[in-house]
Amino acid sequence: MRFTHHPALAISLLLVPGAVATLQHCTAEDPCWPDDISWAQLNCTLQGRLVRSLPSAAPCHIPYYDAETCVTVKANWGNAERRSQQPGAYQDLIWEDGDEPCYIDEPADVTCQQGLVPYYTAVVQSVEDVQAAVNFARDNSLRTRIKGASHDFFGIQTIHMKGIIFEDSFVPAACDVAAQRAVTVAAGESFSDLYKAADAHGVTVIGGGCFNVGAGGGWPIGGGHSFLSPHYGLGVDYILQFSVVTADGEARVVNECQDPDLFWAMRGGGGGFAVTTSVTYKTHPAIENTAFVLLSINTTGGAFTPTLSKFLEFQLTLADANFAGYSYLFPPASILGTYTLAHSDGNIASANATFEPLFQYAQEHADQVSIGTNIVFVESQSTLYDQILPQTIPGLAGVFSILGPRLLPRSAFEGDENSQELAGFLSGMGLGNILLLVGGGEVNRPAPDAMGVNPGNTSIPDRNKMRENLTQKTQELAQFAPGMGAYINEADVVRNDFISFTHFLLIIFFILHLQNEPEWQKTFWGDNYERLLEIKSKYDPTGVLTCGKCVGDDVFGS
Repeated sequence: MRFTHHPALAISLLLVPGAVATLQHCTAEDPCWPDDISWAQLNCTLQGRLVRSLPSAAPCHIPYYDAETCVTVKANWGNAERRSQQPGAYQDLIWEDGDEPCYIDEPADVTCQQGLVPYYTAVVQSVEDVQAAVNFARDNSLRTRIKGASHDFFGIQTIHMKGIIFEDSFVPAACDVAAQRAVTVAAGESFSDLYKAADAHGVTVIGGGCFNVGAGGGWPIGGGHSFLSPHYGLGVDYILQFSVVTADGEARVVNECQDPDLFWAMRGGGGGFAVTTSVTYKTHPAIENTAFVLLSINTTGGAFTPTLSKFLEFQLTLADANFAGYSYLFPPASILGTYTLAHSDGNIASANATFEPLFQYAQEHADQVSIGTNIVFVESQSTLYDQILPQTIPGLAGVFSILGPRLLPRSAFEGDENSQELAGFLSGMGLGNILLLVGGGEVNRPAPDAMGVNPGNTSIPDRNKMRENLTQKTQELAQFAPGMGAYINEADVVRNDFISFTHFLLIIFFILHLQNEPEWQKTFWGDNYERLLEIKSKYDPTGVLTCGKCVGDDVFGS
């Protein structure tokens, strides 16, 4: 499979030229493509903020070469925050370049291709800007994508839409319900700023594990897992209201009382239903103490696989204790884990007690296994996400990598036979693996139908072989949890099964260059897909708002 599109407008809206299976959308090569006067009129409406967007490495290549800018680009190549600000830059280069690369380390005279970057980006600052861009796209049969506030993998740029408003007595529009504490977050805000504001306001917000994740865009509409999920649930469980612009250009306030079908779809149904301009979340009382645990396991003499089996079984203990976090597997020698426990008692011995089964295992195999923990306690949400986690969870900005995830339920880890079989599979893959523990506790409690969530430059041929290999391995993982799916915000876009978040324990990611989810409708949305497609067709009947392997991609294309 090739990742080659020639996108055309972003909001930091993306108007994407390309053929569709059932509907004709205009491309840059078509006679119906808007003329220069039309683009100039849109630019005037946007007060000069219609940008000719290019891949992030373009200033280092002719004809876009600029020596001073090129130096700046190279110096900040892996800077996630800077990438979120640039119309043509994406956190992961596979979403930026596709199979038409524009490499940072090649000579200036090597052609820089457009890749997946939209030809134009409408850098929006208001709801009216979004309406103007959406209306232009619809009236001119152009497809539109959204580049969010930060590093959404699916790609509208709304980063200049700012605002965080706390309310002690919020009632969703047109609803007759009890008031509650809430916060409304504009689409351009990151969780870093939201966490700081929440600390200052004396509340907690359920949010993403990376401090620069966008708080008002792709994270909530993809489901929204969090380090606080075992205590509270997913982000979608606490969304009270969306403000959006739909494909007809109408600004809507969407909740359980107004356009409830769209509200259902946008809580976990992924992108393409509407352009989100703000999200309102329920807030919680401030968390006074959170334990952060750094776990290291080292093995020798062929002990990795049996140790991994013990470690996988131990995930049940962590889940039951309401820990959440990441584990990084490095066969054939080591495992690194980073975990958090909200509402901790601040006692190191108490936190370590949870890890006693691993310590005992290490004592029994002292000649081959060593295990250690480093524990710190933090009193504020912003300190954890802004200072502690960025030092221990590696970022992926400015690299080619795609995730192949699968959600696995508790049953995959229960009993020696299951844990041993899974350990043998993971250690024998020859790939780097990340295990994300976010299940258990409150994640299991919502009704399954309450929301749209599912019940180095390598050559292009070599990269495609890697993608194919990873996709194959991702499919093979299904043997351990038949029928389970994947987390859409961090998924293999060239294939898709869908997931139910109910009763899952662990997300396993394979990190490499990857192909595609073959049965993506099933993997991402399961039995919800038919209903989601009906809602997509109702609010966007001509497929103006698109993204790869989102609801409706099989009808409207991407």
